[in-house]
Amino acid sequence: MRSPNRKHDRESFFKYMSAATATIVLKNRSLRWSSPLLFNDPFDVPRELSFGIVPEDIVQALGRRMANLIEHPPEDTSQLTPKVRLIVEAVKKGISPALKAELLAGLVESAATHNPTGQSMDAMRTMWRDLIPQFRILCLTESPTHTAMWYHYTDKYRGAVLEFRCDDALDSAWLAARPVTYPPIKPAIYTADGWAQLLTTHNALAIENLLDVATYTKAPDWSYENEWRITSFKRSSDTDHFTDYTFNRRELKGIYLGPDMPSSDRKAIISLADDFPEVGLWSISIGMNREFAMTAVSVA
Repeated sequence: MRSPNRKHDRESFFKYMSAATATIVLKNRSLRWSSPLLFNDPFDVPRELSFGIVPEDIVQALGRRMANLIEHPPEDTSQLTPKVRLIVEAVKKGISPALKAELLAGLVESAATHNPTGQSMDAMRTMWRDLIPQFRILCLTESPTHTAMWYHYTDKYRGAVLEFRCDDALDSAWLAARPVTYPPIKPAIYTADGWAQLLTTHNALAIENLLDVATYTKAPDWSYENEWRITSFKRSSDTDHFTDYTFNRRELKGIYLGPDMPSSDRKAIISLADDFPEVGLWSISIGMNREFAMTAVSVA
């Protein structure tokens, strides 16, 4: 039976790691979900909001946003902040041309003097700073044969790749994985107009939109990774910026041993594989055609 938590049709995902990490994962039967604070790529999930946009530009964009809401009020105002919603609903009920002109003039003056209207930018930044340490992300990918990923994430071919089965009966966590997108144009939240949209959106939805874009979009340079992510939040017992979640033995589908893995690590990992009854073991090699080849490993 298909799990109600399944968001895709994939059968499995892959996780690249060093031999030392693979040994720990297999021994503890757990994967580490990390806060973005631990990511080694500073261009990944941003630690700070505003993305280099000057406040004056945001305030002027906010004036344009409010003017548009007054001139063309939306049918559904449920996503707006309470104050903005109150104004827009009043406009929808009908106000005199003179009052509308006064509102619009006030918005122009506010933008000209840099007095922000709507939700506080500092308040949103503070919420973001508080949220990032609590946020947890598990990064996975679609294939065990990414050359660059073998080099960067497995200690230069000396590590391993673990394959995790998307098991509906076990309600595997990775059933909820979502693909990262690599848009050629930066999302709207990286612009002043995007910020204006956020500042007129109620807190919960604004943060949800921020998390969605920050987590599931990356620069096109990273598109070769074909990355998927799953998110969660810290447990009350966590004392650091990560959470180690256990997985079921049946969820481990395959272990791929790197072409340059030291024999001692190879023996240790093959031995640990005995604890996983449904796992396949594969030895990776690089042929004369410079492509990966997989050979089944016998544990007998």
